[in-house]
Amino acid sequence: MNSSSKALCVVLMGLAAAASGKVLEDTVAVVNGTAILLSDYQKEIDEVMDYWRKTMPAAAADPAHVRKLRETTLEQLVDREVLFQEGTKLKVKVRERDVDNGVAEVKDRFSKDDEGNPVGEVDAEAAFARKLKTMGLTYEQFRDRLSKQIMARKVVEEAVKARVQPPADKEVKGYFDRLRTFMVSGATEPPKGMTDEEGQAFIEISGQVKAMTSERVRVSRILFRCSPANSSREKRRALAVAQETRRRLLDGTSNFALVAKEASEEAEYAARGGDIGFLIRGVAPPDFEKAAFSLPVGEISQPIETEVGYFIIRVQEKRAAEDPDFEKFKDELSKAMMNMAYQRELESYVKSLKAQAVIARNLPPL
Repeated sequence: MNSSSKALCVVLMGLAAAASGKVLEDTVAVVNGTAILLSDYQKEIDEVMDYWRKTMPAAAADPAHVRKLRETTLEQLVDREVLFQEGTKLKVKVRERDVDNGVAEVKDRFSKDDEGNPVGEVDAEAAFARKLKTMGLTYEQFRDRLSKQIMARKVVEEAVKARVQPPADKEVKGYFDRLRTFMVSGATEPPKGMTDEEGQAFIEISGQVKAMTSERVRVSRILFRCSPANSSREKRRALAVAQETRRRLLDGTSNFALVAKEASEEAEYAARGGDIGFLIRGVAPPDFEKAAFSLPVGEISQPIETEVGYFIIRVQEKRAAEDPDFEKFKDELSKAMMNMAYQRELESYVKSLKAQAVIARNLPPL
């Protein structure tokens, strides 16, 4: 090889190395030769983090939790790609109508504002467009992304759904009996032998059964915010406003639900006229709980001081404790058990596809 050929070879090797480094830099995973781009991953994780910052800011600020969310998000993208490739291999069809319906379903989420009020078609369309811009997606990119998700869903439905059958009545009754035993025992940990996911579901279901059978009161409330860190002057102001609002409600010139919508300083419940639903013992702050369970239906409480401010509450309904009835919960328990079985089959199926695939992961550091 002459000197000019050697020089050319060195240049080409340098270009190849640079290109390879660029590909690696822009890729978070490669599945059977198909790259999952860093830009696509970033769009997904930005959405995830935005949700957690809004709903659980403390968890969103925890480095260990953020690390777990990043890993989970990457794995979801890998799962989706594996399923899409399987769908392509099986020649699963995604029609334009399927994508159109998916787009309509997503757009429907923008038909109401954050407080649940209807939004006009033009405003809803504008909100949808802003969301796409925030996600860094064009409309066509969004449709392509949706098409892949629909493909993955169809593969799952064809491969997994047929394997899952409703549980027998005997199985449902056995699960119900375990729930009752758990609730009576006062235990906080799920029975042994369950996976983490099964244990978490068991705890959640037992909580729902307890909420529907324990002594409970349906409460509406109005909040006047004032934290312990506020000055005594600010606390006196919040208390005075709460007392004046109570007087207006007691003299009959104001409606509780309307006042809650106008004056309550917690947007979620204010939009619902202050209705927070049924309350069971052991959930609310002690003073709040004491007032809620001792107050007669229809009456309005004195201002109740808590860590977030002063509440005035109105009890709408009271229900006595009742023994959980299997027949009442049978259908919902059967659905929950079938969903858990479906999830197990899905995880097993995706795991088998991934075991056959060549997957390289390259999650960038925080």
